[in-house]
Amino acid sequence: MSDLQRFQSKYIPEPNSGCWLWIGATTAKGYGSFWANGKSCKAHRWSYRWKFGPIPKGLQIDHLCRVRSCVNPQHLEPVTNAENIKRGETGKHSRAAQTHCIYGHPLSGLNLYVTKQGYRQCRACNARRQRESQARKRD
Repeated sequence: MSDLQRFQSKYIPEPNSGCWLWIGATTAKGYGSFWANGKSCKAHRWSYRWKFGPIPKGLQIDHLCRVRSCVNPQHLEPVTNAENIKRGETGKHSRAAQTHCIYGHPLSGLNLYVTKQGYRQCRACNARRQRESQARKRD
């Protein structure tokens, strides 16, 4: 059986999203793992190379669908490490796209506070927390 035939037997198309969900071996972080050309590789990277050719030097493959087990080459895009982190869904980078805090205050203009660590915070919510903290100390 060829590498392509084995690859195609290890995913199932998801009809609503268009994702090709990997059902073979996975890494601890949920990425597909595939054995091809005598070595182990990440299935989404193999899929991209199969469809589009080599991954440009210095770039990583980003899942546009945000599904780590997806191996649909149409859902994959080569990007820089910085762009991949910026698009991520964890840490301060995921919050960089927020326009409002969880209480609906705008995260812009005079209401935006950036900590020394680079985290964006809502001034209105910080002021409320400080008032509540001081009230508890008086009680």
